[in-house]
Amino acid sequence: MKTRFIWLTLTGALLLAAPAQAKVQTVTMKAGPFTVGGYEVALQGQHLLVGAPKVDGYITRMETDVVDVKTGKTVPISRIMLHHIVFANLGPNFSHVNTPEPFYGDGEERAKMDLPAGYGYPITKNDAWGWVWMLMNHKPTSDSVYIRYKMEIVTGETRKSVIPMVWDTSHGRQARVFDVPGGGVAGSLDVRTDTQTAPVSGRLVAGLGHVHGGAYDLALSEPDCGGRTIYRSSPTWGLASNAFYKVRPVLHEPGPINMTQFKSATGIPVKAGERLTATSRYDNVRPHTRSMGLLLAYLSPDSSVAANCGRLPKDIKVLKTTTKGRSIAPVARIKIYDWNGSSTAKQVFGPPGAMAIAPGNAAVRVKDFAFTAGNLSVLVGSTVTWTFDDAVRHNVTVADGPEGFSSNWLSGGASFSKTLTKAGTYTFFCELHPVGMVQRVVVRP
Repeated sequence: MKTRFIWLTLTGALLLAAPAQAKVQTVTMKAGPFTVGGYEVALQGQHLLVGAPKVDGYITRMETDVVDVKTGKTVPISRIMLHHIVFANLGPNFSHVNTPEPFYGDGEERAKMDLPAGYGYPITKNDAWGWVWMLMNHKPTSDSVYIRYKMEIVTGETRKSVIPMVWDTSHGRQARVFDVPGGGVAGSLDVRTDTQTAPVSGRLVAGLGHVHGGAYDLALSEPDCGGRTIYRSSPTWGLASNAFYKVRPVLHEPGPINMTQFKSATGIPVKAGERLTATSRYDNVRPHTRSMGLLLAYLSPDSSVAANCGRLPKDIKVLKTTTKGRSIAPVARIKIYDWNGSSTAKQVFGPPGAMAIAPGNAAVRVKDFAFTAGNLSVLVGSTVTWTFDDAVRHNVTVADGPEGFSSNWLSGGASFSKTLTKAGTYTFFCELHPVGMVQRVVVRP
């Protein structure tokens, strides 16, 4: 299906504004429609480009959502959920298409770009934009939605520009995910870091973070300043009554309903070349697969910052939800599901079929949207190799078991191997086709 980029609203005469006259406009655009199969997960695929506003100015606010194709109303997560999305600037006329600049991202928590007064992310009328996203369909039939994004854009005046800085504690793994193995003693943590250096001297004026289920928090610190924390993005988890915990079947571990953001007109001073470290902390008692630790902060260049470890500003404002929630992630055991006929999903312990007993290492073919040897038993210490024969991408992800792990999305004969060193029962699913594409592996001591 061909993707369309549509201007929904343009408040005022943005395109006709005189250069000397400041204009603040709300611009709403949408792309799609995008179709997601029943109980499936869709990626941007070949839809790597998205419409840009095509004006010279500054973005000061931005948010996104999924909306109904016919009514334009926001779609509830019980129907289709926007799991995550990242917008990137490819430069005027694709001038840095090979080094895209991510400038805004969102997840289940619906984060917003919200810059302090006087600041803005600079854009030009020749900019090209790209994006990546994931949609999850929580219904058994195919469905289509638009992705809508709304921006506040200022033209006709010069603002203090911001440069986006991004930290990724997966260190660039496909889909920017990592797996928390679990199995630790009570209170144990999975801690991962990513360090970036400030490209210029300046001030961090806003920031936001993104984590998945099982996370404690995401923090930004200055290792050259005694490791002081300058920003902590803390999750709020929904109450038991929240819609996040009512969706069935559960296609992934529910994430937070909010992550705290910050903004400061004064800004946190950092010097060019200064190291800045993002740290993600997850519970490591239970496995948490396909986790993320992404942090985005906006740096405004300021040559007056001449030294590291400057005084932190007093005007830092923490942005957080007013919705009641929990500060600690609830335990969520992920089950596996098979089709119950063609219209619903049912929870299962494993796929149909007899248990295949392997005396040593085992090979599993992933073909025709199924795992061969759907029920498999191997000895502890055995290596299982999954070979992905379909042209369509699949993966293998632990839903529950003694250790959390997952493969990348693979196809065309590519393979993934894992040595199973912990005895017990593992249940698996394909992240992109979670209902029906399941496997159970029993590891014998």
